Amino acid sequence: MIFTTEAQRHRVSEMNSSRTEHQVILTIARRELGPIQRADLRQRLQQPLDLDYLFRIAQSHGLLPLLHQNISSAADLVPGHFLSRLKREAVANSQNVLHLMGKLLAVYKLLRSQMPVAVFKGPVLARMAYGEVSLRHAGDIDLLIHRRDFNQAKHALESLGYEMFPRLTSAQLSSHLNNHCEIQFMRDDWFTVVDLHWDLAPRSFVFRVEIDEVMSRLQRVDLSGTVVDTFGPEDSVLYQSMHGAKHLWRRLEWIAALAETLRASLELDWQILLERAARARATRILGLGLRLVAKFSDVDVPVEVFSSLDQDRTMYRLAQRIGEHIFTTYGAAGSTETNLFNLQITDRKRDALLSTLRAIFVPTLPDWQAISLPARLHSLYYAYRPLRLSKVYTGTLLRRVTRDV
Repeated sequence: MIFTTEAQRHRVSEMNSSRTEHQVILTIARRELGPIQRADLRQRLQQPLDLDYLFRIAQSHGLLPLLHQNISSAADLVPGHFLSRLKREAVANSQNVLHLMGKLLAVYKLLRSQMPVAVFKGPVLARMAYGEVSLRHAGDIDLLIHRRDFNQAKHALESLGYEMFPRLTSAQLSSHLNNHCEIQFMRDDWFTVVDLHWDLAPRSFVFRVEIDEVMSRLQRVDLSGTVVDTFGPEDSVLYQSMHGAKHLWRRLEWIAALAETLRASLELDWQILLERAARARATRILGLGLRLVAKFSDVDVPVEVFSSLDQDRTMYRLAQRIGEHIFTTYGAAGSTETNLFNLQITDRKRDALLSTLRAIFVPTLPDWQAISLPARLHSLYYAYRPLRLSKVYTGTLLRRVTRDV
């Protein structure tokens, strides 16, 4: 298939423009500003602004580092106290990133000496998307291994002072490895967290990507003088689309990172990307991610890609609805909202139903932390989980009713 690039039809001007602060955030949510964006930013900054609100929404969307970097082009229009506040946050984040990088590279080198391992998200995504590791908030260390190497990786992390959290019995760990995709290892210093992944999504979220295939086509990236393995360009785009969809695309930075990944991926093969999305049963997931890129950025996506992924424009309409509420909806979504969202983005409705059933009955970490059962009664967790969920949701409903009365 031969692709041609056309100007996008739907730009930032179509988005929610109810507040000038929102338009400032939409303008700075990119690696660097071009002449048009710089002029637009200067115009916005000359209007009355609620700087505390601007700071809060930038923080909630993970965009404070980009706000600090890009607002410098119009520093003469910004009060000094606000620039100082942004600078303090940027310095603190840079320090956290440097600490994280040191831990990441130490863990990576040890694991890489024993098994295949890939670094993803975090600093490596910042490096690839934005060209600078400090332009994303410091978070956790995300590593992908083969599931067969889990015990060896666990022992290696423990040798560096990390402990699996929470501690699980053999039966619980076996169930977790079968049904979920990651678990945390923690150290006390600076609360460093390693998210050790053996899959890219839990079984309750349909995303059929074979880890052996992903690990066979890694690319190498320089990370502060150390070369590390990370996802190839097509796998990175597909994973970011899935990750955003799994969390209902409630952070603008996820969209910005996907857009800038596409902009920086000069060797991206669109045909391969489409084929992998189809095999993963994730064409709608990818379509939604790319529709959001088209809506919130100036990165061009070939129109033929949308013709293949979203011919009925269902994901286009969903992207519009997400855009309408992106500045008013925060935090993690509840199970009901997530299940309804999954119905819209799964390629096959039966996959959405299966995901819902797994989410209801398959035990998770909170279930094992809530009650301790002996190994011989482990199967009772499958009955306990829906009971615990019903109690949680009943309590939530009662609190809402009481609050609204």
